[in-house]
Amino acid sequence: MYCVIDIGSNTIRLVVYRVENNTIKPMLNKKYSVGLAGYINKKQALNKKGILKTISVLKEYRLIIDMLPDCEVFPFATASLRNIVNSAEVLNAIKEETGFSVRILSGHEEALFSYNGAMQTLPTDNGIVADIGGGSTEIVLIADKAPLCTESVPIGSLNLYENYINILLPTKKELSKIETAVKKQIKNLSLSKNIITNQPLCAVGGTARATLEIYKYINNINDNITGYDCGFFSELLDMYSDSHSKVIDYILKTAPDRIHTILPGIVILKTVSEYFKCSAVTTSSFGVREGYLCHILKERGVLHD
Repeated sequence: MYCVIDIGSNTIRLVVYRVENNTIKPMLNKKYSVGLAGYINKKQALNKKGILKTISVLKEYRLIIDMLPDCEVFPFATASLRNIVNSAEVLNAIKEETGFSVRILSGHEEALFSYNGAMQTLPTDNGIVADIGGGSTEIVLIADKAPLCTESVPIGSLNLYENYINILLPTKKELSKIETAVKKQIKNLSLSKNIITNQPLCAVGGTARATLEIYKYINNINDNITGYDCGFFSELLDMYSDSHSKVIDYILKTAPDRIHTILPGIVILKTVSEYFKCSAVTTSSFGVREGYLCHILKERGVLHD
């Protein structure tokens, strides 16, 4: 068995996998919505409360792992620790208190691992992978079954919430400001020379999975579908502008833990799909965690291409 701990800007998640028929299968999945992006001070440092909260969750995960025989653990962090000035201090505190040696992924690594994870379940010849996290969004353009280029954008569902929303849910004006900020970031991507348009969007991460659940709930779909029309992003945001209560009800019945971050995340999905002229989106159940683990196991010869 293998365990991956993903320290993200919004959640800290533990997943235990086994290898079966040259693929990884999740066996145990546990997460805490920690919201580390909300504990970053004006100096761009993770404050003491944020560090203690991280350590508290990781101590609980240590107890779980210690009960699992022969389970190797691979802890990593993304924008949550990558974009702060006191990363070394946080890593040292985690090591001292929990024994975990956490690897901080670069934006390029995070994008590639998100791509590798998504391709485990949704192999495609050409398209766009977008992994919307709490503190960053990773974009990978795929051409001829290979990653053509990658980009990590320092915007995510949680830091948009922290920076633009005053109360729990956004006003129409706040949503407009969020969309303007996201469009500015996406337009500044250094991908224009290798642009791929009119291809499927593969959405990765908690925002993507939650949006799919909202789509299924609204349309009374019980089947295990993964795809739908990208126009749904605009439809849902327009619906929210017309009737807050209706959309809030949808969110509370499908993804209550993301009540504050889901709408900013959907704005990112909408903007990416419009920028690359995607008409259809498919949601991957795998992402950076699975891509990271597969990368390690392939290097060791445990998994084979």
